[in-house]
Amino acid sequence: MSLLNKSQKTWIKRAVAVLAIISFVVSAGKPQLAEAVSLVDLLRLDFVNAIEPSELPTSSDREPVRTILVVVTAYSSTPDQTDSTPCIAAKGFDLCEAYAQFGEGNTIAANFLTINKHIKLPELFGDKTFVVRDRMNERYGYGRIDVWMPTREMAKEFGVKRVKMDIY
Repeated sequence: MSLLNKSQKTWIKRAVAVLAIISFVVSAGKPQLAEAVSLVDLLRLDFVNAIEPSELPTSSDREPVRTILVVVTAYSSTPDQTDSTPCIAAKGFDLCEAYAQFGEGNTIAANFLTINKHIKLPELFGDKTFVVRDRMNERYGYGRIDVWMPTREMAKEFGVKRVKMDIY
């Protein structure tokens, strides 16, 4: 048994709706208080000094989400190992240009990991972080990755290895 009849319930619903609309209109017209920061202050980056460097996380602090065994091979930017654009990885990243600019590569190809996923191969490369930027031939599935090397000779010398891979 309800304490209110149907017309009373309808009247209450309408009153609540009107109050909500009035509240919205009134608050929209009121100036909101906020701390203003000028663009000049942001460009000077003075606010960075408020954070101690020890408070900022570093990549070495990260723990892997998962560690798995993988078969690792290597490839280089040659048309017989890639496609007609050997220096361009799956998502447009230019491997050859990055190598020319930084003097090293940190790209891997993998079909079972998402593009831009970070991994480490501690047994082979210590604490060096690699980024998934490329894909392999579709016949290679889970558990196989290719490390990009700047030359065909380096890739051949690397060979085939089975190691633990940390996924971040």
